Amino acid sequence: MAFVLNSRIKIGRYSWNGVNEISIKKNVHVIVDTATVKMPGKANVLSAAAIADTALSIIGFKQTQIGQLPSSIQTASLFKEGDPVSIDLGYNGDLRNEFRGFVRRVNQTTPVSIELEGYAWQLRNQNILASWKTTTVKEVLQRIIQGTDIVLSPDIPVIPLTNYHTHNHSGLEVLDDMKHRMLLTVYFIDNMLYVGLEEGRSTTNSDGTTSLTGMAEVKYNIGYNCVVNQPDLKRRLGKDNLVRVRLTVREKNGKQTLYEAGDQNGAVHSVNMPYLRDKSNLQALVAARLKRLKYDGYEGKLQGFLQPFCQPGWKATIIDKGYDNARAGTYFVFGTDVTFGVKGARRGVEIGYRLDAPTTSN
Repeated sequence: MAFVLNSRIKIGRYSWNGVNEISIKKNVHVIVDTATVKMPGKANVLSAAAIADTALSIIGFKQTQIGQLPSSIQTASLFKEGDPVSIDLGYNGDLRNEFRGFVRRVNQTTPVSIELEGYAWQLRNQNILASWKTTTVKEVLQRIIQGTDIVLSPDIPVIPLTNYHTHNHSGLEVLDDMKHRMLLTVYFIDNMLYVGLEEGRSTTNSDGTTSLTGMAEVKYNIGYNCVVNQPDLKRRLGKDNLVRVRLTVREKNGKQTLYEAGDQNGAVHSVNMPYLRDKSNLQALVAARLKRLKYDGYEGKLQGFLQPFCQPGWKATIIDKGYDNARAGTYFVFGTDVTFGVKGARRGVEIGYRLDAPTTSN
């Protein structure tokens, strides 16, 4: 069976099929989804009325009133920052949405390069001045998404915060604060924002079933639905990586409380927690960070085709019959990197720790 690449791109008022090159990057460890579209510097543009009138003329219903096609115009002049974007890609007419967001920048190059951002773009130009004596992560998020098209994931856990404030920061800066100072996983699924533990978002498979881990699953059979050579998959042994995760919390009485996990003599990954006090959440954060740093299995990027479809936050089950199942297992998907264009299409899938094997602690 022959596989023919198809695309449908819509930016602002314009939509078209075919493009020089598209690249799309998404990752659960990166707040802003990004994409780049490259297209010819000049194009002919028809309105919907002109397209319909020309089509009727071709099949003999009436003569077109439009006349000749318009002369070509500079493609870059058609788009501006903030234009909404949708990109659908696939084979043989079977298209899946790969990206939704906005134009970030239009570069006057040959071919024209259009830089895109996901819905985090709507949080860039806010000016948020707020403070809470006691609040939750979700309440803060509800404040920063006001006036945007962003919605919150129903899977955001209850995470209490104490004396939290944001002084004239953008919504994007608040998310960055939660990511780096609270060790929370922050990422978008189109216009849905998730903040919480790495494996905390529940998703379902395309057929409506739910996996044991609550995440959608994609299966990669090396040599069948993905390429045979996978040089970027590297073996990793937890015993070779001695680490200790330490979270420090200053209590109201001035004393410091430590939450720790990992190897006693391991390299210390230390973070001061200024707003979090809840014991259960702090212990969960320590365990989640240790799991990310120390495990047995493989890491790196698996090179696949455009299909099967996969997104960050899914689980990838690898079947590896050619190498006695050495790389087989079920892994958490950190990120995806899609390329599409005249040279073909690929989906790189960055895998992290194994979900079907215990984390190594010694």
